[in-house]
Amino acid sequence: MHTNLRSRTAQISSRITLLVLVLAPCAAAQSFNVDFASLSNPPVPSSAYGAAAGQPGHWNVIDVTVVNPPLLGLGGAATAITLTRSNLMTIDFGFDSVMTQGDDGALMDDGESIGGPAVWTFSHLSAGDYAVYTYAWASDSFTYRTLVSCGSQDPDQIVGGTWPGHQQAGVTYALHHASVPAGGSITIRASTYQVAGTINGFQLVRSDTPAQTVCVGDGSGTACPCGNAGGPGRGCANSVNSAGARLDASGTAWVSGDSFVLSGSGMPNGPVLYIQGSTAMNGGLGVALGDGLRCAGGLVVRLGTKSNVGGASSYPQPGDTSISVRGAVVAGGTHTYQAWYRNAATYCTADTFNLTNGLSVIWMP
Repeated sequence: MHTNLRSRTAQISSRITLLVLVLAPCAAAQSFNVDFASLSNPPVPSSAYGAAAGQPGHWNVIDVTVVNPPLLGLGGAATAITLTRSNLMTIDFGFDSVMTQGDDGALMDDGESIGGPAVWTFSHLSAGDYAVYTYAWASDSFTYRTLVSCGSQDPDQIVGGTWPGHQQAGVTYALHHASVPAGGSITIRASTYQVAGTINGFQLVRSDTPAQTVCVGDGSGTACPCGNAGGPGRGCANSVNSAGARLDASGTAWVSGDSFVLSGSGMPNGPVLYIQGSTAMNGGLGVALGDGLRCAGGLVVRLGTKSNVGGASSYPQPGDTSISVRGAVVAGGTHTYQAWYRNAATYCTADTFNLTNGLSVIWMP
């Protein structure tokens, strides 16, 4: 697949990259897929590929030779959004890993190698909540690690490791969230954590899904059990994150074409249970439970248990039953979702668990 093979260890001190993604306001939701690759041999993910965000659509291919490229939206239409590069000390690389196949390989087997701090900024954004997926997996060595931060309430995340067979938080990508005012920006920083750093691409997901945040532990509603209020729109604070854990959704909540994905972040590493409730507890304000607030009530379905890596995880993963099937969802139904995670450290109550915020979702036909 890729021919531009290279050893990065000896060159790491010279790999300092600074990219600035400048986004102009547009009428449509500002959601984009970006793949860093060499244009001389550019395998590109197909538009059917949603990657970790569950966001299918056009993939913009960008390499070090491109200056101010116009970005295309998910539907392939031209936008006013451009990418501005302010530092040309960037190395494109490609390594055909035998572990990755198809669209996973097209995204993850190439990218840009970084040494010192690298910065990307999405600017001039429309007001809203955004999820930022940063793909930072090294196809040429499972020992390489990249440290990714986003200036949000989500903690810095270390990405890298053995290919798990699918996209996985903390191994192949980092997930951060940001609430942006009109004309605001999102800045992503990456640096080498171990041996060499890698950036494969980004997905910027504007939260224009039918998911409504409910039952937050930020002090605006039901009080957290120990006064351990978290950040806006998140769960109660936990032992590793004073802002609390956050549950987000991506993809489409359509019974006829379910690509809906729940993504939790800001949690301790360890087991986490994703659940669906037929109602929202206490009118959407929640009730105290463990170190947090319980949001999902009524008929509760245990969707699946995952293991947090880098404080994050998601459901479903490839091979998992879809949420609509697992939860026996019907079109027009409203359900509440939440992640219930282990927090074994002595922190608040004698219980050893906490919960994210809740999401109320109306399912479409």
